[in-house]
Amino acid sequence: MFEESKAWVFIFIISMLIGLGYTAHYFTSVDSANSALLESKSKLADMNEILVQRKSSWEDVEKISVKNREAMEKNTVLLKAKDILDKRYRTIDGDLKYTVESMKTAVEKLRNSAPGTELGDITLANGKVLRAAKIRKVEESGISLIHADGIGMVMQELLPADLKEKFDLGPDALVPILQAAQTEFLTKPTIADAKVKPRASASMSSARVVEEPVKTSVDDAKVKAIKLKMAELDSRMETYKRTAEQYREQAAKHEGLAQAAKSRGAPSTRHTTDASTILAQASQMERQADTMREERKKLEVELEYASKPQ
Repeated sequence: MFEESKAWVFIFIISMLIGLGYTAHYFTSVDSANSALLESKSKLADMNEILVQRKSSWEDVEKISVKNREAMEKNTVLLKAKDILDKRYRTIDGDLKYTVESMKTAVEKLRNSAPGTELGDITLANGKVLRAAKIRKVEESGISLIHADGIGMVMQELLPADLKEKFDLGPDALVPILQAAQTEFLTKPTIADAKVKPRASASMSSARVVEEPVKTSVDDAKVKAIKLKMAELDSRMETYKRTAEQYREQAAKHEGLAQAAKSRGAPSTRHTTDASTILAQASQMERQADTMREERKKLEVELEYASKPQ
């Protein structure tokens, strides 16, 4: 009987130990489960925050997409307007070129047909009267005349107003004004020359705007305008130089006539005076050419500066 009691006591103790072990394992498992639950809740909160940020980014991307679509629609309208204006520009350009060339051809034809035209007595701007004047040649700088006192070139600033208007000479000449207008029209930037600034684009992964650096460039229109002015000055300087040489040749002839008259005992005052007058006109042409040469040097400096990227 006593032995059976000991056995039951031993079994009870073993059962208590096993129960305590299972109890300890249970509480340990519960603590681990609670820790895992807290960690899962923290991760869930982080995921919710990330989801909110992604949703905000998607909304920004959608707004940018809407703006891009609106900009594309506006660009379509602007491109149509640009095509219309380009056509009008080409039409005006063609009409202007035709007008300039037609006027230039008409003036050249009139000047070429002028030799032999009798003008009768004409009064120059300085008050001098040329009797029985007849046109020998019409040039840009003036008109070469044959008259009762001899042959000489009359510069455009000394010509009567009606002759300057008829042969398109002087500062109010129509052809140079039209050519200057054409040059200014061609050198002004057109719609086709306008550069469209790159628009920022939004990708699906990011809503950040990346700005491209502004590139430097040469002002081609300004360079072209300066070169045209230089070419015009070169042409005018050559004309003045050639005219001055002609004047000096005529002065030499008059000086020769004066010497011949003196050797014959005839009056030589008229030839001497004409030689002095023509030499003065030659000097004036050379001074004007020097002034243009200085102006051209200034243009060379401007061209060098304009040719560098700004």
